[in-house]
Amino acid sequence: MNRRPELPEYPARYGRYVDLVPEHDIRAAMEQQLETTIAFVSRIPESKADWRYAPGKWTTLEVVGHILDTERIFGYRLLTFARGDTVTLPRADEELYVKNAEFTRYPIAEWLEEFALVRRSHVTFVRHLPADAWERIGTLAIGAISVRAMAYAIVGHERHHLRIIRERYLHDAVLSS
Repeated sequence: MNRRPELPEYPARYGRYVDLVPEHDIRAAMEQQLETTIAFVSRIPESKADWRYAPGKWTTLEVVGHILDTERIFGYRLLTFARGDTVTLPRADEELYVKNAEFTRYPIAEWLEEFALVRRSHVTFVRHLPADAWERIGTLAIGAISVRAMAYAIVGHERHHLRIIRERYLHDAVLSS
């Protein structure tokens, strides 16, 4: 389990997420990331919640909601493949999910609380995975992926979007410590 996934273990498209995770202990990375994410997202000013950096782009709140949705989707994929299911899982339509979630109904803090619950569940799940489960391969609509690579994608996807929030949504905002 304590090795990083290599390209044959995941579709090339997932490389942008896996490459953002240099850690070898993915369980520890998932736990540590939760605390970092809570600290960062909880400091986003509500005045920035409905802000878009360009027309047609999601609001800050919708990006946070997308992170939550993807945590669930990737977690389901992790479960499916870790248990040896051979089903091919379809891609999720992120635009449809964001549109239908109506993330503006609640403040960022409520979505962050929900995210923390889901992530804690995933941390516990990976802590209890049998050693051989990490090597199992599942199939996504875009290709094969190992359970290990799926866990790395969970962490990397979140890092990817938090970087976007930091650089494109909050570049001029001062976050209190």
